[in-house]
Amino acid sequence: MMLPQMTTGDWIFWSILSWIFVNLLWIKFVERFVPLWVGTIVATVFALVLLKYGPRPREEEEEEGEE
Repeated sequence: MMLPQMTTGDWIFWSILSWIFVNLLWIKFVERFVPLWVGTIVATVFALVLLKYGPRPREEEEEEGEE
């Protein structure tokens, strides 16, 4: 699966949305077995990984190399 190249602001937005989505899924399907605070930790780690390792546009990388 190839993730699209987006700006940092876009990745912040999608990280927040993914955090909310993971928490809602956790409440619906997993909370009977594992408490919600564990789901919050899992969602936070997932959002941080998505934010840190999400691909950025190539123009930013090329500009840094030219300077």
